[in-house]
Order: sequence, then structure tokens, then C-alpha cells
Amino acid sequence: MNAPTLPFGTAMALAERNLRGPLTRILTEEDLEPGAWFTLNALGLRGTTPTRTVKDLLSTSGYDGPRADALLARLAAGGLIEDRDEQLHLTPAGAERYASVRDRIGTASGRVFSLFDPTRVETARAFLQQLAETDPATIEAVAFDEAPA
Repeated sequence: MNAPTLPFGTAMALAERNLRGPLTRILTEEDLEPGAWFTLNALGLRGTTPTRTVKDLLSTSGYDGPRADALLARLAAGGLIEDRDEQLHLTPAGAERYASVRDRIGTASGRVFSLFDPTRVETARAFLQQLAETDPATIEAVAFDEAPA
């Protein structure tokens, strides 16, 4: 019996669920809330980043201003990040923690992705990166056939 072709949104939601499981397990074992990992990862990938940019990124994960401030304060109190003149960066301990968790996630992801054709995995990754880098206002304007802002 052939499975039906899933609508794109359904396929994305189910794929996210399947990938979120191993990530959630690792973050639980590491005693890191998702927003903390999101912040460490953003700073690990970007280097020193304006505090406002990190807060804007956190807002995409449901962190409003006070909740983002509290998260950043916890990470600073834990010695993982520092804020110098509204510029956030990883401390040496934060960089070590980031690398350790990143490596665990990379190993688990690699095992999952080994189930699939590497060319298709790379094609999907490249597409998702392109989609992620597209201005949300452009996406919304196209979705509703409006002139981009």
C-alpha cells in the first residue's frame, strides 16, 4: 500500500516532530531549556552578537521581552554568556558547553540522517536554509499576493 503524498506543511510538521525528539532528549540530559540552547547556538555560530538581535531571534521561539531578559540573565549568572555594551558573547565556559552540546546533537543528527540518501539530505538542508534566510515580510507578501513591504 502506498502512503499518500503529504501536504508540504504536514510533512514539515511531522519531520520537525521526528527531529525534535532526539534534540529534546539531549537538552533534557544536558539540563538546558530550548531557549538556552538556541542562544548558545546563535552565539556559537555568529560570535559576538547585539543583545537586540539575540532577543529578536528568541522572539521567534516564543520568548517575549521579559522572558528573554530572564533567560539571558540565567545564562549570564551561570557563567555561559557575557553582555558587554549590549553585545552578547560566549564566555570560555559557554564556548565549551556549546561545543559539547553541539557535538552531541551533531552525532545524533548524523545517525538520523544516515537513514536517508545524503544528496537528498543536503538538498533539504540547502532549501531550509534558503527559506530561513528569506525575509518573513517577503514570505507573507507572496503568500497573500501583496506588494512586499
